[in-house]
Amino acid sequence: CIQRGNIEQCIHFVQNDRSILKQKGWGGFTPLHYAALHGNRSLVDLFLSTGADPNLTCDAGQTAFHFACQGNIYIIHQMMQYGADLRLIDLQGKTSLHHAVTGGSVAVHYLWETGMFRFSDTDMYKVTPLHLAASTGNTEVVRYLLRQRCAVDAVDQQGATALHVAAERGGVEVCWTLLQRTGCRMLHQKNHSGLTPLDLSKQGKALLYYWTLFFPTLSGAAILLIAAMLGGYGGLTCGLLFPWLARSIFTQYHRMTTYQLPNPVYLGTLLAGMFHSLLCFYGKMMPVWPTSALAQVSLVHFSILLGLFCKVLTQDPGELDRADADPRFSCIADLVENNQSPHRFCPYCELFQPDYTKHCKLCEVCIKDYDHHCLFLNRCVGRGNHRLFLLFILSMVTAHLLFIATATSYLYSKMSAGSSGLSSWLTLFGEEFWVVVMMIMNALTLLWEVWLLTEQFEAVATGTTTYFRQCESSARQRSLGQRWVLVLSFLLEGRRRV
Repeated sequence: CIQRGNIEQCIHFVQNDRSILKQKGWGGFTPLHYAALHGNRSLVDLFLSTGADPNLTCDAGQTAFHFACQGNIYIIHQMMQYGADLRLIDLQGKTSLHHAVTGGSVAVHYLWETGMFRFSDTDMYKVTPLHLAASTGNTEVVRYLLRQRCAVDAVDQQGATALHVAAERGGVEVCWTLLQRTGCRMLHQKNHSGLTPLDLSKQGKALLYYWTLFFPTLSGAAILLIAAMLGGYGGLTCGLLFPWLARSIFTQYHRMTTYQLPNPVYLGTLLAGMFHSLLCFYGKMMPVWPTSALAQVSLVHFSILLGLFCKVLTQDPGELDRADADPRFSCIADLVENNQSPHRFCPYCELFQPDYTKHCKLCEVCIKDYDHHCLFLNRCVGRGNHRLFLLFILSMVTAHLLFIATATSYLYSKMSAGSSGLSSWLTLFGEEFWVVVMMIMNALTLLWEVWLLTEQFEAVATGTTTYFRQCESSARQRSLGQRWVLVLSFLLEGRRRV
């Protein structure tokens, strides 16, 4: 009732039995803990006025007042009127001032005015409020604490300053704020492990990159495990959780917001699809036909697909170097005199671009015969790997068709004779949710790849790329036969016929 904000029902519970205010639920939380956590002033006032103790602790040693310090200033004041003990610390040694860092600078200043706290107070790990503000990326509180002359060079148990903490977590704005106060000397200060803030920023960058890369695979595995534990409700669970997972992935930006690196979550999605499809194919469906020719064919195809995938991830997409720059121009004045676009000069690479070359801001290089930046490969597609990219997509299409056909045959084999009604199919889908989910995902990916290949072949047939084809004023008119000849010759030879 507290979580729903149902005040009338809460009043009814308390009037019937006031001892309920002392009862502890999950994590040792009392009703007052929950009310403070949700920032509900009316419920906090109700519980306090009817005898709730603001100093009761949960399993982590935190009082309801500690929770109040993380949010509403009025609730903090309210609890202090009812005898909240400001001297209490939790099991980690954190004071109310440590918890108030999450609530904002107003809450921190309110507690400081009581005279009960110092900004140099540390917990059992020697963590100060400034360390906590840096770890949460709360720039407002960091600036407030710096104005209060708190010790910016204070170190925790690991020998880390607030700058070390912010650098490891990728808090760019917090790092800049701290450096404005301390100067560049802090960049060279080492923690007890001998690492500077710059070293930690590189470690944090790598850690976040690989976590993002494997997030789709791990999340998909977790959903399938939950569905397996729920038995017949597994299909419904997958139907609810996989759309949520897809939304959380495909609403992310092309760059990681913390470190401004190309976001690898889409490459992780491709890896997750391949991993779970292969696991389902060979672990679930193939044991039904262990000696069939399909098993040998699929194994050969998988080997080819894996080889193409590794090759397309490592092959140079056609990076423009100084030797390949347009020799007609040596300075900006040459562009002006030849009535050329000033965009032929790339200010990032400081090179003059030849035709069909574009700078990719994600890869930070100029790419010859630029086609597009593929988010699912986390690299560009250009002159060096365009043909390889098309072969990889074609092999993926074959793999999807193979999986869908095998999954359909597998489901039919599991359907008992004479029971082909809707209820029987729904029951089967609930039991074989893993196969059904992977079949749907393979089918959706197949539709997208067919559209992608249509766009790609159209560009190849006109002798250009998908990016520059959109920039042309008129498309070249060729017959369907001529287009297919150009496409096949490109796939076989790798040369674009203009």
